[in-house]
Amino acid sequence: MVPTQVCFALCADFANPRAALEAARLVFTSPTVATAPVLWSAAQQVLQLVLGRPELTGQALVGEVRRHGLISLSDAHALVGLSGWADRSAVAATNEAERMLVREAWMALDHAVPESPSPAASFAPPSAGGGASVPPFAPRSSAPPLSPPPAMPSQAPSPGASAFDADMPVAPARSSHRKRLYTGLGAMGVLAALLAGGAWWYVSGRADRRVEAGIDAYARGARETARVAFVEAAQADPTDARPLIYLGRISREEGDFARARRFLTNAVRVAPSSSIAARELASVMLADGQPEIARRFYVRAIELDPNDRTAQGFLGCALVRLQRLDEARRWTERAGPGDWQRCVPLTPMPGAPTAPPGYGPVPPP
Repeated sequence: MVPTQVCFALCADFANPRAALEAARLVFTSPTVATAPVLWSAAQQVLQLVLGRPELTGQALVGEVRRHGLISLSDAHALVGLSGWADRSAVAATNEAERMLVREAWMALDHAVPESPSPAASFAPPSAGGGASVPPFAPRSSAPPLSPPPAMPSQAPSPGASAFDADMPVAPARSSHRKRLYTGLGAMGVLAALLAGGAWWYVSGRADRRVEAGIDAYARGARETARVAFVEAAQADPTDARPLIYLGRISREEGDFARARRFLTNAVRVAPSSSIAARELASVMLADGQPEIARRFYVRAIELDPNDRTAQGFLGCALVRLQRLDEARRWTERAGPGDWQRCVPLTPMPGAPTAPPGYGPVPPP
């Protein structure tokens, strides 16, 4: 039975892509409940609203969104993969590969939908004639100018006071007190900013020192020392992807692919523009026997850094696993000499397997 939130995403008519995306979020956050056709229907509705082309469906729709430059090549691969999965299956995600496909498709949808207009522009007051709206907080021309407040009646001087004393205002003492108060508050604000900057500098410097110590220990082969340093660096600065990348690599080298995927998925989330994070996640997927997902992340790494020879070469290895040998040879030739050449057969022999049994070494971060 289809859940209520899925029906809402599929049965409602939306006025803009952002509303459809927010409804689709409810579907994509339940990949073990929503079936593949339901997920693709929600995604398709979002893309149709983005383009204003309800007649387009399937790969033609994804290709048109890509042609308009709204999504990257890896985003398009994820959406095409979701469409193909919906054609083949009528059930929800049952394994990690399908769940990751759902997550990638959701990221692609989020990239495809432009940001909504600012709330201020949406609530601009209409003009008196009903035509163009007045910018928010704009002064109305019909409003009368502000008149100065009426003068306070002068007080008679106290007995014994001179005329000069009668003309002196009473405010200067209070104004001086207020000025000292504002000066003190400003000094406190500056001091707070300096303390915050110093704390940030200390934490950032401590994280950098732990990363450097971890890299040095990793190069010496002291993995446990490196692991402790990288964990401390990740705790000190959760926005730094470097310790996550190294922790994922250490876990992969120890054969703990599930933990490696968690570290590297977080690294890609923290640093989506890092080609190294994408390449390392691809290496885990390749070593874990998931060449299609590995191919996608190698492609993403190459998009982020077209000169990444390691990603190019091991993309060839992923293509070998997918039995796409012509493409594999082109990528390994483009990458040049390297460890990846061992997983690409130069001349396939009749009756021989199209892929060697091993996956070969995986590139360093």
